[in-house]
Amino acid sequence: MTAGRFASGPAGAPENNGCVRTAPAVVTRIFRESTRFDRSGLEFAFGARCAIGVALPLVAGLLTDHPLYGVSAAIGALPVGFASRQGVYRSRAAAALMTAAGVAVSAFVGAICGGTAWAAVLVAALWGFAYGIVASLGPSATAAGVNSVVALAIFGQFRYSPGEAAIQAALVFAGGLLQTLLLVSVWPFERFTRERTVLAAAYRALAAYAAQFPEAKLRAPDAATLAKSSETLADPQPFASRGEIAAFEALLSEAERMRASLATLASDRYALVTMHAAPEVASAIERIGTCAHDVLAEIAGALEEARAPACASETMWTSFDAPIATLDAARSDATANRALGDAEALLGQLRSAWRAATTPAGDAESGPRTDRTPRTPRPPPVLEALATIRANLSFRSEFAQHGVRLAVVLGLATLASHVLPMHRAYWIALTAALVLRNDFHSTFSRGFARIAGTLAGAVVASLVAFVVRPYPETLLMLAVAFAFAGYVVFNVNYAAYTVTVTGFVVFLLAFGGLPEHVALIDRVEETLIGGALALGAYALWPTWERTLAPERLADMLEKQRRFASLVLRAYIDPERADAALIRDAQRDSWLARSSAEASVDRMLAEPVRPRAVTVRAALGILAASRRFGIAALGLQARLPRAHDIPREKLAVLTEELEAGLGIVSDALRRHADPEPLPHLRDAQIALAKRLDASPGGDDTSLAADTDLMVDSVNTMAHVLHRARESERT
Repeated sequence: MTAGRFASGPAGAPENNGCVRTAPAVVTRIFRESTRFDRSGLEFAFGARCAIGVALPLVAGLLTDHPLYGVSAAIGALPVGFASRQGVYRSRAAAALMTAAGVAVSAFVGAICGGTAWAAVLVAALWGFAYGIVASLGPSATAAGVNSVVALAIFGQFRYSPGEAAIQAALVFAGGLLQTLLLVSVWPFERFTRERTVLAAAYRALAAYAAQFPEAKLRAPDAATLAKSSETLADPQPFASRGEIAAFEALLSEAERMRASLATLASDRYALVTMHAAPEVASAIERIGTCAHDVLAEIAGALEEARAPACASETMWTSFDAPIATLDAARSDATANRALGDAEALLGQLRSAWRAATTPAGDAESGPRTDRTPRTPRPPPVLEALATIRANLSFRSEFAQHGVRLAVVLGLATLASHVLPMHRAYWIALTAALVLRNDFHSTFSRGFARIAGTLAGAVVASLVAFVVRPYPETLLMLAVAFAFAGYVVFNVNYAAYTVTVTGFVVFLLAFGGLPEHVALIDRVEETLIGGALALGAYALWPTWERTLAPERLADMLEKQRRFASLVLRAYIDPERADAALIRDAQRDSWLARSSAEASVDRMLAEPVRPRAVTVRAALGILAASRRFGIAALGLQARLPRAHDIPREKLAVLTEELEAGLGIVSDALRRHADPEPLPHLRDAQIALAKRLDASPGGDDTSLAADTDLMVDSVNTMAHVLHRARESERT
């Protein structure tokens, strides 16, 4: 084994060390993101269901001659509809109820405190800080937080007694509860649309990878689709039978295995190509990938169309025979022998997935059982949430910093609403809450879209109000129409969504008897003031991603280290191997990689010089960690076929790999030059020599995979060292 055989630099890294993006480039990116229309995000069915939840309270208010009651309930229903996008089944209902409760409490507090300036400012600041902190709990908590702040701003304009405020809060909660019930009511009629969609996406991603095994660089199959599938199946449909759930679990289990098998085949092919060896073996691996693509694509299509896979001719399976025979003929070569085992394992997994895909198409009460090991126990969600919040109650936390920023901005916005001579000044705080985010790109792209959309929405609503006669029935229909449009375009373009929400608020309050349609100038001024407050606050006190990216990268390496360590120790001591622990560690590493890649992408959008880690260094670490992940996947895939191995040599290398990754992650966190690494290469060469002296079939893959691991760790340390040297010079 030659050291550095898989080494490669971070492809696509900026030639100027990636340290600064020019202001025009940043502005261009913000404008492009703000004006981009993603038509695939149109959701008419979702919009119709949520619009019904908004319309019913308004109709009830009109029929009972209490339109303001209907307005309060509709204000509760609208945000709960958007919050119901989070989660899958029970988690989605929980997100909706949490938002309904948060909005109702905020409506009560806002209605009581809105008449007293100092109380309103204090409460707005407290709500802003709380919103910043609870955002650490994830998207569902973020949705509840932002909508609670918005409700506080809206109801702060009214003057209610505690009893009246309680009635309004109850109506708001009732509207949110109605929206939640509408969400749950459709579940018995859904035939696993979410499960089919996410699994089909995972199988299509695997098919695309199989069709084009990497050539220029080594990469792993997409993990995001599998992570999404795992998250979806972890929250099963309450009305599903055990057999139906088991069939989907079996499909996910096989997809996870096939991801590892495809990655190992790609690694085998890459090794042959880079060494210019055995072209017929490399060609056979390519043909296996093509055959696998056909099977995977058919399974994906069957899942999307809610049918069993087509009755394929035997040629779909016999097409594997020729390339596998080529590998078998060349099995004297270690790489060909490994590829043969990987191909045979992949073929078995494909057949198993094909069989499992036939069960979800029908209504069988029983299905294929899965061998998925139960997940390791986790603390109750409430305790996890409290622990997360407690950990973020520190000024070093980005969420705590954002909470303070929100507290200041919302306090000033609320103060302005009491001081400035405007009829509906609550829109200042509302705009500021919706614009201000905890990263530069989201704040400024969303701020631009929010301001432009609100201005356009105010103009459109005013023109519509001028053209049509403002009968209650007309205003009701307009409010519902704008709400429906908002739900439909929410994922298409934020500016377009803002246009619809502005129109909804205008016609909703006009329906309740408030002359919102004549406040165009006030609405424009308030939007500009709120947007300026949010953007100015971030400009004065930014939370640059450049300071957060090293922590994200370090966390990714820690998660990767744990996954690789568990796999390697399963070779050392198979009796103590924990499949569930390995699988959970693998999924944790997927999530950590996704977070790190998103962080680096946000860092690329910032118009400032990175200090803690350069863009080139960040990209280099990501590239090297991908190669490390490929090796870990290969070891995981070949674990069931492992024979006797030199366990003492592997144990030494495992400990040194753990130490090496720990040194790199520690250097990232300390923003320092990495300490000298252990003698990784010596330990790997010692292992490879023992394996060469007594080959054990597929165990010879340990030499190739650990070589790639060592090379990756060495590369990451070198990238960081070179970045520090560049800073010093």
